[in-house]
Amino acid sequence: MMELSSDNASHDAVTHHEEQIWLLQQQYPEQVRKHFSAWRLGSTVDLHRLEAALAAVITTLPALNARYGFSDDGELRKTVGDDWRDCVCVLQADSEAQASEQLLAQQAQAWDAEDQAPLSALLIQIDRDVILGFVLHQVLDQTCREDDLYRLVMDAYAGRPVGAPHLPWLERRAAEAAPTPANALDEPREAQATDDADAIATTILAEFRSALGEPDMTLGDDFFEFGGHSLLATRIIGKLASTHGIEVEFNDFFSASSAGALAQRARWSELPSVDAPAQPQGYVQTAPFAPAQASLGRAYAAFEFGTIFNLPFAVQFLERVDEAVFEQAFRDLVERHASLRTTFHFEDGQAYQRLVPTEQLTQYKWFWSSQRSQGASLASEAAHRFDLSRELPMRVRFFDDAQRQGQTLSLLVHHMAIDEWSLNVMMQELAQAYAARAADRAPVWAQPAPSFHEYALHAQRVGINAQHLAYWTGLLRDATRGLRLPDAEDKREVLPAEPGTQARWFEIKPSQMLTDNLQGFARQSNASLFGVLYTAIALALHKVGDLQELVIGTSASGRTDPAYYDTVGYFTTMVAHRLRFDPQQTVGAMVEAVSTLINDSMAYADVPLEQIQQALGMTAADGLLFDVYIQIHANNALNGELLAPQDRKIRYRQIDPDKNQSMFGIQFEIMENIIDGKRALRLVVTYRTDRYSAQQMARVTHAIEQVMAEFASGQGASLLIKQLRA
Repeated sequence: MMELSSDNASHDAVTHHEEQIWLLQQQYPEQVRKHFSAWRLGSTVDLHRLEAALAAVITTLPALNARYGFSDDGELRKTVGDDWRDCVCVLQADSEAQASEQLLAQQAQAWDAEDQAPLSALLIQIDRDVILGFVLHQVLDQTCREDDLYRLVMDAYAGRPVGAPHLPWLERRAAEAAPTPANALDEPREAQATDDADAIATTILAEFRSALGEPDMTLGDDFFEFGGHSLLATRIIGKLASTHGIEVEFNDFFSASSAGALAQRARWSELPSVDAPAQPQGYVQTAPFAPAQASLGRAYAAFEFGTIFNLPFAVQFLERVDEAVFEQAFRDLVERHASLRTTFHFEDGQAYQRLVPTEQLTQYKWFWSSQRSQGASLASEAAHRFDLSRELPMRVRFFDDAQRQGQTLSLLVHHMAIDEWSLNVMMQELAQAYAARAADRAPVWAQPAPSFHEYALHAQRVGINAQHLAYWTGLLRDATRGLRLPDAEDKREVLPAEPGTQARWFEIKPSQMLTDNLQGFARQSNASLFGVLYTAIALALHKVGDLQELVIGTSASGRTDPAYYDTVGYFTTMVAHRLRFDPQQTVGAMVEAVSTLINDSMAYADVPLEQIQQALGMTAADGLLFDVYIQIHANNALNGELLAPQDRKIRYRQIDPDKNQSMFGIQFEIMENIIDGKRALRLVVTYRTDRYSAQQMARVTHAIEQVMAEFASGQGASLLIKQLRA
């Protein structure tokens, strides 16, 4: 039977936070969730030594082993157990899936505050590997987090003392117990806080200037007015945390979008531990697919290795470009980035990727000058069917444009090799390489780009984050799948048994005035333009289909480790958001709720959708959970310029591909660019012709235009959803 330490009981006062959570637990236990995370430690870990490390940490943090109950005088009292084993559970599992189930079961288990500790540390053995998991009740939220415990346990396992550097809670207790230095009164706390805020603001401004290419930005300049968008915000947040030890919340970017304002919301944090340097580029020759890449690979196989995952980019050069210099510069990228010189293999149920050594690149054809492009066209390039096991996953071809007396570039890349973030990296580095090669020198990179193959191996070792998976299953369980629109009874199935891919596309192009007003509405709502347009599309579909709820898919960068920000590869995950429509809710409240949902969910977006759907009991035959997909392309990298000698600029602009395939029922692509100093906005809509008719899409288009007009009217935020005209 568990014994309580009376010594500890007399010294451990109940904090205000603990009292609040305890009371909430008694009254509304269903509202109090537990947090959990898990780490695979491999087969070399010493289980007895690990248990000793846990004992040291639990003893150091008595709150982990606390119990809560009423004393004889009616006061809430906290007592501490004297046996660390009350917090530790050793389990066996046959698979990682079973280990995840055990963690989920611990999370779902009710907490008896009088008899159970608020921490469950799980040691789960799978074959020879050990998984270390922590399940923490919310009563510990001001004590520590799962990653704090992990670092402390690993320190203790390595023989290092358990101490203050890892836990803000311990630091505060140490500070409160320490005597005040004699010279502490010489510098008021306000002055120290001001110095910190100034240092943070200066650092944030430097990252803004670097990411946006705007060296003259000031502390008061708005991040979004200078062309910032969510992908850049993600990159900056990761860079601030990993390089400078500054924590910034994603949502704060939209309500405090200047460096000065954002600094007021930021805080210093502990810098992450530095891993061993990556192996030289090309060290990993063969690797498995990364998790998101593996899901894409299975979809690619399901579509019979066709052209549905071709990315047929095309640009029009407004000035003549030296094609030989361009080829040399692009080869620099191919040598730098492993994904661009990778072959992909699907053999006997095994999928893997293999690096092509740079000395073997001459064996592969991937570049065609305009002189060697007779008989080819943008359409024929887009329709090229890759054999990824025998050719590189990209084709670069120039065409002469006699009418414009210029050149057109076809850049066809297979999705297995890159994502949108990667395209931005490539185009930025292409400009650098072209400028260098035009000056007859090789480009000099600021730092090496870690190989995507190394990332794939790392991701396989880490596996799926069970806590993140639980977030999505909790959000999406029992959600209404697909989309139903009126006026076409034969097109209302959630997903045909044999899905087609034939599609048509059109665009909605708001006027410059409407674009500016929508941007203003976004700023007033502390939201991004993407969040505003996402909400407008959802409300339009709600109006057309009289929907009670709708699941919408979108993309997330999938890059949770800043070490791989400059790596080209397929990291992107698809995520699904469940939106419910309340006719009595105001538009402003809906925009805020949608923006918060999107932004908060990005922290969990490393789980492939395929894994989420499997956890929900869906199979591959069920198709996708959603039929509507919304994504943004902000400051598209295919609109830019190259630099030739004598500072001559070679401008280029993107050409829209002729889309005729889609894996989504309706796909909305928000194209937001700043060209020649003006913000340009387009909405490209692609729809599957086996599911939706032109008449249905005409109604959807009208509804979207009406809702956008209402948003920009000046009174949009205060309108009730039921008052929207559509």
